[in-house]
Amino acid sequence: MSEPQISRRTLLAGAAATSVVAALPKAAFARQTPHRELRRSVVVLGTGFGGSVTALRLAQAGVRVTMVERGRRWAVGQRGTFPGVGTMDHRAIWLGSGSTVLPGLKPFSDRRRYAGLVEAIQGKGIVVACGAAVGGGSLPYHGMSVQPRGDLFARVMPAALDYEQFDQEFYPRAAAMLKISAMPQDVLDSPQYSASRTWQSFVAKAGLPAARPLPMTIDWDAVRREIRGESPPWFSSGDVLFGVNGPGKQSLDTNYIPAAEATGNVELLELHHVQDIARDRRGRWVLDIHRINRGGTLLERITLTTDALFLGAGSPNTSKLLVHAAARDTISGLPDGVGTQWGTNGDLIVGQLLPKPMGGLGGPASVASCDWDNPEGPVTVLYAPVPIAPRTDSSAYMQTVAMYLPDKLGAWVYDARKDEAIVELPGALRTPAAAAGMRRLNKVARAAGALGTIDLTGAVPNTFHALGGATIGTVCDDYGRVLEQPGLYVTDGALIPGSTACANPSLTIAALAERNVQQVLRRDLGAAF
Repeated sequence: MSEPQISRRTLLAGAAATSVVAALPKAAFARQTPHRELRRSVVVLGTGFGGSVTALRLAQAGVRVTMVERGRRWAVGQRGTFPGVGTMDHRAIWLGSGSTVLPGLKPFSDRRRYAGLVEAIQGKGIVVACGAAVGGGSLPYHGMSVQPRGDLFARVMPAALDYEQFDQEFYPRAAAMLKISAMPQDVLDSPQYSASRTWQSFVAKAGLPAARPLPMTIDWDAVRREIRGESPPWFSSGDVLFGVNGPGKQSLDTNYIPAAEATGNVELLELHHVQDIARDRRGRWVLDIHRINRGGTLLERITLTTDALFLGAGSPNTSKLLVHAAARDTISGLPDGVGTQWGTNGDLIVGQLLPKPMGGLGGPASVASCDWDNPEGPVTVLYAPVPIAPRTDSSAYMQTVAMYLPDKLGAWVYDARKDEAIVELPGALRTPAAAAGMRRLNKVARAAGALGTIDLTGAVPNTFHALGGATIGTVCDDYGRVLEQPGLYVTDGALIPGSTACANPSLTIAALAERNVQQVLRRDLGAAF
């Protein structure tokens, strides 16, 4: 007997799950786009921090894994791979989702549709930037990998997560794989990083805790070669937001992903864009996939059926898929909390025009003040060098970022008119916690003698650190299993309700995935898959 088929038409019609797998005549596909069916045992959707960790540990346990990634695989450590911040082109943006993803960046004229690095999702009251590549957000991120303090972790994370266990086992495990280390003093003392030292002096003058180098996924020997003039200034120019055009960036495509592929148990499908997910009559998971080229042209439709599905598409896209599946009933019985408890990790970004240059920009963002005991509320303030500015000398432009504990969360909701999930977070910057974070940034600006401040988050509320939408205790159990949906797992930042405690989320997401997949292998291997 042939495998039952799932059609795009059935999915969009919102049929009940028992009818989702009704077949269309093969002639219907012949008149449109080529279509084929695939059958796999275990699928990991997404190759970011959650998906890559999960795929590696499953593969090491002997599980055959298919990783599905909408983005392309980029060359590692080669000159000219990525666009620069000041010279952005079509490679920066996912399929024309925006001419820029951050206010303050100069829009660019090259609007060709391309499978670029960052998707800009336009919501109500917020713009969400998320990675779209093999390696997910680890390609455009700066690499700052901060372990939050235990008391702050306990304030925001689900109660089921034991910080002591994370501290002793899962944070170190993830950090070792990512090869995390802080900027060495000799690098910080170099002329190329004088702006970071200048910023440290501004922080001290502002009366905030001392700004210190924080853990990074950077090979500092590669940076030392730049300082000595032995290689081009890929890091030390500060131009890192859309990828580093040279060696030294220890993104996921240099560690977790190749380690997973080296097991021989991993198949990686790049440029495979999942449109919908469903559950068939046999309880299996069905993915409706568009295989595209780098220009976004649809080449083939694929129906992929699997026994176990691990959702690691990043908080925005995992949330969108689940909200859409719940609204159209392609997965019956999803928890009511799908799409809720979503937040920005308390991101704030401001730019200041200074009376004189700060010196060599250096990069990436690597020094920060952890103002975590302030009675106004904990905030991390960091210097984010970016080689752009309204002035000729970009080092006379200072960009500072804060992360606070958000006191307002949003949600992904279904828009029937558009047949899609939309994120809503109005008024997120008009809360006491946001105001406290902004006061910290203003203190640094005053200490720097800033001539003017550009409130980049206030102009267009935005985040690179989306969290929530399928949280532990609301949508999933303590280890990421979706409630009442055997074989369906969440393994990314969607598990975390809006904040990783004044720290960049990447390390915590990786550590959480390490924890969860360990338990899933103990309990579900041989049963669910």
